[in-house]
Amino acid sequence: MEIPKWVNEIFFNKKFRVWKHLAFWIFIYADEVLSWLGLTDPMDVPFYIVLLEVLGDMVMVYVNIYFLLPRLFLKGRLVSYLSCSVILILMVVFANYLLYYDPAYEVSNTTFIVSTVVNNVVLLFMAIGMKLIQLSYSSSTHIQKLKEDKLETELAYLRTQVNPHFLFNTLNNIYVMAKKKDEFLPDTIMQLSDLLRYQLYDCDADTVPLKNEITYLKNYLKLEGLRRQHLKIELDITGEVNSIAIRPLIILPYIENAFKYSNNGSGSDYIRLQIKEEAKDLYIEIENSKGTLHRRDVGGIGMVNARRRLELAYPDRHELELLENEQRFLVKLKIMT
Repeated sequence: MEIPKWVNEIFFNKKFRVWKHLAFWIFIYADEVLSWLGLTDPMDVPFYIVLLEVLGDMVMVYVNIYFLLPRLFLKGRLVSYLSCSVILILMVVFANYLLYYDPAYEVSNTTFIVSTVVNNVVLLFMAIGMKLIQLSYSSSTHIQKLKEDKLETELAYLRTQVNPHFLFNTLNNIYVMAKKKDEFLPDTIMQLSDLLRYQLYDCDADTVPLKNEITYLKNYLKLEGLRRQHLKIELDITGEVNSIAIRPLIILPYIENAFKYSNNGSGSDYIRLQIKEEAKDLYIEIENSKGTLHRRDVGGIGMVNARRRLELAYPDRHELELLENEQRFLVKLKIMT
């Protein structure tokens, strides 16, 4: 069960440190505080005696959790830690003995000392337990932050690889069109300019609106359509796509792949792209005719990166299925946003 944010803020945020310490000591000395407030019977010892006891306990607790705990206990020097802790406790017990013990009381020395030792050991255990919980939380938070930073770094690296991979493919297409003196070459270059503008200025964010990504994909389909006019391209969009945000360029490698493998030379080449929103989940299907180019004939860095990006961006929140027969390739992707 996830801890509510406000609980984390109160118990683990450093800006509340003073208030947490104050609350701890008020809890420990609740009887004395209630007496000072006139809510219970008056104390039978002077105020300064109780104040000295509080200061002694504070020294014992803070020397332990801020000095002995990090320098001895957490470094595995348990014997040294226990020895120093025992010395601290005995010093506080001796100070309390000097402050409070009165032979007129019907309490033996042994009983007084044992009860004082027990009280101080319990106090110290409470303080150490709370400090260890705080250290454990801070450590787990730090580890989680490092993991998230590592994932974001790897995602950013993989995303930067999408751009040169896409540009490499497109420039190859433009080169072929230029050699053929294709009349659509100027339009192709303008389409490329629009695509690069999106990649340069809109893809730095962690997520982008799906509608922006769809606009980008439409431009990409137009770019490829100019080069391969015999190719039948179908795009179907359904659902509330305006309400979804996704990682930028997460779909592009699969569409690139579809264009790469769809040319069978028979004039029946096709690509069908379906994007559907349903219950805030995103369903994508990319189907293409099976061409003469086989997967082993080209480098696969684009698809490897695409899979890795999905694993990092949507861990346990995506389903990817690749299907193939003699006539077609089919990619089915579900992203749980």
